[in-house]
Amino acid sequence: MVEEKDAENKDTEQAADDSAVDVEAQEKEELTAFLNELKAKISAKSQLRYENTNFELPEESYFVKLDSSLKRNTAFVKKLKQFTAAQLDALMKDMKGLNLSKYISEICSALSEAKIKMTDVPAVVMLCSKLHQTYEDFDNEFFEAWQKTLQLKPGEKIGNASKMRVDLRLFAELVSSGVINTKQGLGLLGNVLTNVISQDKEDHSNFSIILSFCRHCGEEYAGLVPRKMINLAAKYGNQPIPKSDFLAPDKQQNLRNLLKDYFKYLCKYLLSEQAELMNMTNNLKKAMASKGEISTKTKEKCELMQANFDKLLSSAQTLSDLLDEPLPELAKEIEPCNPDAVIENMMDEAALGELDPWGDEETKSFYVDLPDLRQFLPNFSAPKIDPEQIEDTSVMTEEALDAEIDNDMDLDDPPSTTSDPANDKDDKDDDIPVSGSLPDKIGNALMEAGRMNNQTAGSIKQQFAQFLKNLNNCVNKELIDSAAIEFLLNYNTKNNRKKLTKSIFGVHRNRLDLLPFLSRFVAIINLCNTDVALDLWELLRKEFKWHIRMKNQLNIESKIKVVRFMGEMVKFGLLKKFDALSCLKILLRDFQHHQIEMACAFIEVAGVYLYNCKDTRWLMNTFLDQMMRLKTATALDSRHAAQVENVYYLVKPPETVKQDVVLRPPIHEYIRHLIFEELNKQNVERSIKMLRRINWNDPSVSSYVIKCLSKAYLLRFPLIRCLADVLSGLSSYQERAVTMVIDNVFEDIRAGLEIHSPKLAQRRIAMAKYLGELYNYKLVESTNILNTLYSIISLGVSTEEGVISPLDPPDSLFRLKLACVLLDTCGPYFTSSTSKQKLDYFLIFFQHYYWYKKSNPIFSRVQDTHDLFPILVDHMYRDCLANVRPKLKLFKNLEQAKEAIEKLREKLYPQLKELTAQQQQQQDADEANNLQPIPEDSEFDDGASDDSSSEMDRRPRDECQDDEEAANQANTTDWTENEGMPEDDVVPNIPKISEKTKEDLEFEQMFEKMAQDSYQERLKETIKPNTKDIPVPMMVRNNKKSYEQISSASNAAPAPSSSAAVSNDSKNPASGPINFVLMVRGGKGGKQQFKSFVAPSDSQLAINLKLQEEKIREEKEKVKRLTLNITERIEEEDYQESLMQSQRSSQTSLYTRPSKPKFKHQKGAPDVDSIFH
Repeated sequence: MVEEKDAENKDTEQAADDSAVDVEAQEKEELTAFLNELKAKISAKSQLRYENTNFELPEESYFVKLDSSLKRNTAFVKKLKQFTAAQLDALMKDMKGLNLSKYISEICSALSEAKIKMTDVPAVVMLCSKLHQTYEDFDNEFFEAWQKTLQLKPGEKIGNASKMRVDLRLFAELVSSGVINTKQGLGLLGNVLTNVISQDKEDHSNFSIILSFCRHCGEEYAGLVPRKMINLAAKYGNQPIPKSDFLAPDKQQNLRNLLKDYFKYLCKYLLSEQAELMNMTNNLKKAMASKGEISTKTKEKCELMQANFDKLLSSAQTLSDLLDEPLPELAKEIEPCNPDAVIENMMDEAALGELDPWGDEETKSFYVDLPDLRQFLPNFSAPKIDPEQIEDTSVMTEEALDAEIDNDMDLDDPPSTTSDPANDKDDKDDDIPVSGSLPDKIGNALMEAGRMNNQTAGSIKQQFAQFLKNLNNCVNKELIDSAAIEFLLNYNTKNNRKKLTKSIFGVHRNRLDLLPFLSRFVAIINLCNTDVALDLWELLRKEFKWHIRMKNQLNIESKIKVVRFMGEMVKFGLLKKFDALSCLKILLRDFQHHQIEMACAFIEVAGVYLYNCKDTRWLMNTFLDQMMRLKTATALDSRHAAQVENVYYLVKPPETVKQDVVLRPPIHEYIRHLIFEELNKQNVERSIKMLRRINWNDPSVSSYVIKCLSKAYLLRFPLIRCLADVLSGLSSYQERAVTMVIDNVFEDIRAGLEIHSPKLAQRRIAMAKYLGELYNYKLVESTNILNTLYSIISLGVSTEEGVISPLDPPDSLFRLKLACVLLDTCGPYFTSSTSKQKLDYFLIFFQHYYWYKKSNPIFSRVQDTHDLFPILVDHMYRDCLANVRPKLKLFKNLEQAKEAIEKLREKLYPQLKELTAQQQQQQDADEANNLQPIPEDSEFDDGASDDSSSEMDRRPRDECQDDEEAANQANTTDWTENEGMPEDDVVPNIPKISEKTKEDLEFEQMFEKMAQDSYQERLKETIKPNTKDIPVPMMVRNNKKSYEQISSASNAAPAPSSSAAVSNDSKNPASGPINFVLMVRGGKGGKQQFKSFVAPSDSQLAINLKLQEEKIREEKEKVKRLTLNITERIEEEDYQESLMQSQRSSQTSLYTRPSKPKFKHQKGAPDVDSIFH
């Protein structure tokens, strides 16, 4: 590590050294170039000055030979008035052949008054030097002309600063070159500079003149050298800087002092300008924060001030460098004073981040990536136009929008949907040649275009009409792009474009889905022909303004179509954002009725885009806030208020509190990745393998896997089956974990039934689906599914009138959905006869629960309205039953369901009715004798008693009162009769039992139901025959039994009537060998064959046979004893009943209860076979 750090440090040092070497070389090169240029300039000026001071004027004979014609000399003077550096050689040549002695004054005036450029000054100096060396009168005339040009009156401002800047430099160059007398020239130049500087100490409007003089002539007249070059010369060997010998140093110092005084005033002016600029910036911030906009007047003023300050600062820095004087310290936080910068700074302050108008790459591609066919179209040379360049990047203001709206709101006529008259001559305008190498799609379209060129005009018209008709079927990006390419290559004529515009504008008002694709179609064509987009926008604008002016409450679909179309065009750059926002401003002016829906539709389409563009963000934000204020201040109906809130939060979503990220161990993250992210139909096996590889011996890991496998609601609904498949695959290896997962599923479903919360709806649906898939993968039994189904329709459900259960309110139909999901998932897989029958029983109770819910008054009809029961729930219920039992005949009302339940109870519990009657009779007898029934431990008796009491509770009130009166009278009679009985015979008073609560009664009923269901299931189970005892076929019995054999068999212990190994003629096993018959399968056809053999009595086969016979005999003896005990008990009960009857008959009663025929028990020993088989 240390060596690597040392190497990195060395590399960094080496890079720094290389950079320093490059900078040093560049500085040396720059210094050398400056010194050479300055030396050459000084040398050339000295040479020119020497030539202008040491020369001989030509003699008179020289001028005689030259041309003195008026025409040529006048033309020469005119050329001097429009002098440029390019004309120097031609003018010098003409001057050699002309005698200009009589035109010197005109020449001097032309040169002094000519509007020349700064680059033409050296050429003018050369021309003037030639005239100075040729004509004697030129010097005086030329100086007088300059006196007139440079004359400045006290207090008079310079009218043309640009010409003054050039003239001052030219005059200084003429003086230093010796063309103008030095003494006279320096005096005039000093006066001019003094006047310019003295008049410019407040507003500094002449600063550019002074700076230009210092740049070009400062070295000669004031000894000015840039500070940078002085420092470089001192840095690299103290190289001497060449100096001009034109003026003495003391004279240069005078001008330098004058310039330094001016620089002091300039610094003060710079500080004042900066303070004013900062004040303007603060005012802009306040205006933007309070109003969200900047007025146009303020904007222009701010931009002008910023430009002037930037220019002033740059010039001051240059003058400071030339004079080697430091600039004053400016404020550090100087900000550009323009609306765009203010908005950007406020964005940064608000930490808005990077703005994205599209949201995702697919949407951006749809609106931005357009196929460009211009390179393939013939004779097309128009440059590519970027919509962003067309759009004004300046910030839009509400004042400008108001001005635009006032100028535009002058439409009283309805929108015109007609186009210009068709011109058939335009159909021949476009001949599309086939280009070279093209993309496949475009190449195919060009080939098609070549074939269409040979067709007649009539057929082309028909094809174009069909093209417009098929345009409404282009409902994806590929189709609409192909249609645009086809139009540009085949139908791109002026007449067809007008028809196309009319067709697009006339799209059906309900086909809002076509608007984005049609806008993309227009955007592709707009790259080549802009008239379609312009005409379409004009039609939309007219219709929009007409709807606003009409102020009617009709044609809402057309209004919505117009504003949505405009929103799509904005996003494609076909419509300026300024125009779109002006339409929104119009809608907000009268925010009511249909304009609310129009504004919401526009914001829904283009609001996010406009809000996330820098130039429209703040104005869009202002409109959104204004819309919310209008909603608050206006009494809108709930529908419009909801629309306004939806679009507002669509554009400006509410800030959400960031949740703390849960840090999990890597193994937990991996388990979640396998189950919740990677799991799908294709990688179930891989997921099983990966889960098997984890450390199941680690309790924390295994418990987390169980937890994740139990949360099926965290997966997408179609993947729940895959999760059950994973659990099925793990069941062979982790049986305990799978069992715990199944327990968690049951527990979750149970908890959902006990907690009625709408927040758990999706979770409960997912867990019911998961449980059904677990049954499909044979991880749970059908009994568990049925128990869950019964719990769904019974747990916490109250069928009593007037009692509302908090776990299953009358208006809650969620349990119906839950049962339907579970039945749909696993109901068709109940294939065994027992499970099918049990499911049929449940469907009866399920239909009863459905009709119980549907018949609730909450869902009853109200006057002439339709049934209030949700149609989706009804369809789910019917589809579920059709899926489970397609041929099932559904009940039509609640009464049918109740009758079916009663029939089912009579079928499953046939003795229940008789037992109930007996219990009632016994209870009546006990009440008559004032005897309480002795509670028994029998579970069956308890259930019967509960049913009897519940039946008594549901009887009519009059009958109950009669029973109570009879019981009271019977009790009184018994008391009088028992007065003379011994105390030992008196039954002691039993303490009153406390009343049972509602929960106790529900529990007892459910427990009784479970016990009876279990008992009935055991009764209906088919008894499998004993596979060990197979009767011997008749054909094998060759010989008949004798009388002795029959008698010996009857005296001995009862032997099995048939056995798989015992024949009918077997002897006593204790006395000798036993005969057996062996049944084997034949070779051909599988026919059975029988072979007899004899086994000794002490063999294992014979011993096992004797033990089996002994067990059977003991079992039959036990049954016989039980039967006899039952008979004795029945006889005793009959005797007691006869005694009680005699006592009742002796008493007189006002009310005689109708007697019922008593059940007569069978006398004697009962038939054992009829009871137990």
